[in-house]
Formats: sequence, C-alpha cells, structure tokens
Amino acid sequence: MLTIYGSDLSAPANKVRFAANAIGIKYEYKRIDLRAGEHLKPEFLAINPVGKVPAIDDDGFKMFESNAIIRYLADKNNSPLYPKGLRDRAVVDMWLDFGSMHVGAALSKVIYNRLFAPLRNIPVDENSLQEGLKFLDRFLPAVDGQLAKNKYIAGARLTLADINLLALFDPCEIAAIDISPCKDIVRWREALRKEKFYTDCHPEYGAALKDRLAALKAGNKS
Repeated sequence: MLTIYGSDLSAPANKVRFAANAIGIKYEYKRIDLRAGEHLKPEFLAINPVGKVPAIDDDGFKMFESNAIIRYLADKNNSPLYPKGLRDRAVVDMWLDFGSMHVGAALSKVIYNRLFAPLRNIPVDENSLQEGLKFLDRFLPAVDGQLAKNKYIAGARLTLADINLLALFDPCEIAAIDISPCKDIVRWREALRKEKFYTDCHPEYGAALKDRLAALKAGNKS
C-alpha cells in the first residue's frame, strides 16, 4: 500500500495528496511533525535522506521530491493526468516545471516571509519578500494568459500541471497575496477547489492553518 508522508501546511505534500486523490489511489497519510523535528529522525531519514516532506513508500519503493512523485504515481496508474503523447506530455512538463521553478519559487519567498517566518519568530527578509512580489508580477500574467486560452493550464484536460499550481496557490489568501486581477486564474482555481480530489485533502488551506495553530496553542498550554 502507498504511504504518503507530509505536513498539512506543506504545499508540495498537499500536491501529492491531490494527485493521489485525483488518480484514485488508496493510501495511508502519515503526518510528520516538522516543528517537533520528526523529519530529522533516523526512521524518516531512512525514507528521505534529505529530511523533507513529502516522501512516499510504495510497497518498499521510497521516493522524495513532489514533482517526481506525482509523475511516478500517474505513470504507474496510467492516469491521463500525465498524458503519454510526446508533445502532450512535453506541454505538461513545461508548465509543471515553470510552475515549480518560477511561480512556486516566487510564491515561496512571499509566503515564507509573511506567514512562516512570523509563526517561527524569525525576522522577515524584506529583500526576499520584495523580490518574490516582483517576480509574481512578472510570472502570474503568463499563467493567466494561458488560462484565458484554455480551461486548464496545459489544454482541455486536467493534468499534473494544474495539480501543481493549485497546491502552490493554496496559501495565497493567508499570506495576503492578491491574485484577484488575474481573472482566469481565479476562475480556474475556484472551480478546482470544489473538486473532490481537493476537498478530500482539506476544505481550504486556511482551515488547515487554523487547525494547526489551534493544536500549537493547545500544546503550549499543556
């Protein structure tokens, strides 16, 4: 049986769950408490030697890196989320890589400095924050333009490229990232967040964050 190791606030980990849900894979989800350092314990390092989530154990076959994982899961299950045709797959790979390496990298600078640094009492890196916002101003119109032409990011069908971007955009509201000017991103995102593969993971990212904060407060009182 497939086991997914993740954290509820990790967009890459949630991406793997979105993909598994959309493919229709039964799996066990094991939460790794990053705050408690569970990702650095020997038993987890045996699964992922770099000590990060997500990771999977598929009947003894262990993997890390979210994009590699979702490609593997889709290929193993012959899912149309990762099409077989050379050019169709190339388009999915193009937007999957652009999403992670450019949009995701910019989002992570903003999300880390507006959300996670304050949660961890770490000083905000204003230069990094502003750089992230600058790159979002550059890259989001490209995504919006693609979605103005297509229902989904790689064409007429849902693919791994959509799964990836959907997870990356999840913390936007809680990190005060305004995507409302990108009307087609908003339209696409609102539709996908109603899909069962998403709601089976969480109602929305903000709810997961509130649950996590409540657990932290309860832990501090005990």
